[in-house]
Amino acid sequence: MLILTLEKINFIIKNEIEIFETLFRNNFYSKIPLIQEINNYFFKIKGKYIRPIFVFLITKMLGNISKKTYDLAILIELIHTASLIHDDVIDFSNTRRGFISINAIWQNKTAVIFGDYIFSKSLNIAIKNNYIDYLNLISKTIEQMSEGEILQMKYFHNFFIKEYIYNIIIFKKTAILISACCEGCAKSLNKKKNIVLNIKKFGELAGMAFQIKDDLLDYKNHINDNENYFLLLREFKITLPFIYALKKTSKKYKNWLFNEFNNKNINKYSLIKILNFIKNSGGIEYSIYKIKLFTNQALLLLNNYPNNKANKSLKYLILFNKERLL
Repeated sequence: MLILTLEKINFIIKNEIEIFETLFRNNFYSKIPLIQEINNYFFKIKGKYIRPIFVFLITKMLGNISKKTYDLAILIELIHTASLIHDDVIDFSNTRRGFISINAIWQNKTAVIFGDYIFSKSLNIAIKNNYIDYLNLISKTIEQMSEGEILQMKYFHNFFIKEYIYNIIIFKKTAILISACCEGCAKSLNKKKNIVLNIKKFGELAGMAFQIKDDLLDYKNHINDNENYFLLLREFKITLPFIYALKKTSKKYKNWLFNEFNNKNINKYSLIKILNFIKNSGGIEYSIYKIKLFTNQALLLLNNYPNNKANKSLKYLILFNKERLL
């Protein structure tokens, strides 16, 4: 069995990631003490840089890495970072990757403005380098991500959400940004329109698989650890595992679930029962099936491009998502 880790996947872009990290951090520097204080704290909770990894691997698969490649990786990660900060405010989340969230330390107003500040940094990179193609790309991407956030606010706590609405939300919130990584790479290399569209589609499929995996891990973690159930209830979102399980259950059980969700005094044991219902009604298995479906479709698209080391690493990255535990 092939054991995949990000370290193995990143091996061929190790130097590029190290350079990216330095450049990315430099973009956060500010002479304003409060901003720099938040900057320094933020880099303690840095993520896996999945989107920059896509940027470097796609570019290496199709051509050569340049300054414009690094700029794309930076502005995409800036957009992602800003969206996470805003998400924590909207979701009343007090933690991010095991650390206290920025909004929990500096309050919501500061977190929102800091997120806007980071968004502006991404736009500034495109403007000062006269990247008209990137400017068009990120403006459309931010617009769709905002639409996805609004839809999520409306539907993710809605008992009657349908699967097609869920798909639209995760497409706009997650898949669209990974798609932008891939589209931006192809455009920066002046590839033909059909290649740009196919690479963009690859990013969409990969993004859908990544988000469903994140939602699935949320449920698995909740099922395995019910200690902080009040926090889980507040952050509980009705995503694909629940949507599928609800569709397959009886009217009587639906009524029970509806009453539990509207019960302000719901207890730990009711939450455990709800989570076990999701697990036992096929919601987990269905979500795994959808991850495999999007993964296989993405892998097939990569077969149309040079079978070089970057292509193989991209395939490993997609497979890594299917198996990851975090």
